[in-house]
Amino acid sequence: TVAHQHPALVSMTLQQHFFHAELAGLSHRAELITAAHRGGKPLDRRTGSLLWTHFGLSGPLVMDASRHYLAAHGRGDRPAWRLNVMPGRSTDGLDAALVAAAVSHPRQTLERALQGIANDAAPDAAPPARVTACLLRAAGVAADTRMSQLSRAQRRAAAEALTALPLPVEQDRGWNHAEVTAGGVPLSEVSWKTMSSRVCPGLHLAGEILDLDGRIGGFNFQWAWATGRLAGRAAVAPPVRAGA
Repeated sequence: TVAHQHPALVSMTLQQHFFHAELAGLSHRAELITAAHRGGKPLDRRTGSLLWTHFGLSGPLVMDASRHYLAAHGRGDRPAWRLNVMPGRSTDGLDAALVAAAVSHPRQTLERALQGIANDAAPDAAPPARVTACLLRAAGVAADTRMSQLSRAQRRAAAEALTALPLPVEQDRGWNHAEVTAGGVPLSEVSWKTMSSRVCPGLHLAGEILDLDGRIGGFNFQWAWATGRLAGRAAVAPPVRAGA
């Protein structure tokens, strides 16, 4: 038996009409939510470093989340990604913060207000100004709009763009760019003491051929080394005689 295999820890491409190529090379902290479909219940939610590229998205955050996106796709779901460039803030929370900013600084531009809100929450994690500008443009709201002139609809559109932006994922970058394989031989079919197959006597299995993969950070290397050592030692060990 082999569970469905697909790339994991892999960068993802976005549809060409999106603005990712304008931001290529920029990296910042963000939150990525994987849902079974657009507007659906989250399957995975994680925060980390995101890297914009000419083809789409990469970085530890995206590579870790790719496993959950592609697993859902393999099950026949229609997974969706939503991006939050202000981790820890909800759409309602950012909307309320913008209302407060409009009261305290009515002549301030929307872009300045957003930078101030981000810096107040986490100075080291505020999104780059170029990212904010692209998100506001995607929302159809001018970055230089005065807070006193910002309509309720515009304010809400800006808040949604920065905290729950739908990403037009096209596909993963494929096996040649993936760092690990997800899926494989179920662990239930293998003895954890010797890594020997319970189905095929004399066969020992290790590493990515098994249905186990971890997040970025060396965990997959450790799994390969540990299971490889167990399998190797068991494969060359003399057979245990009955009654010995």
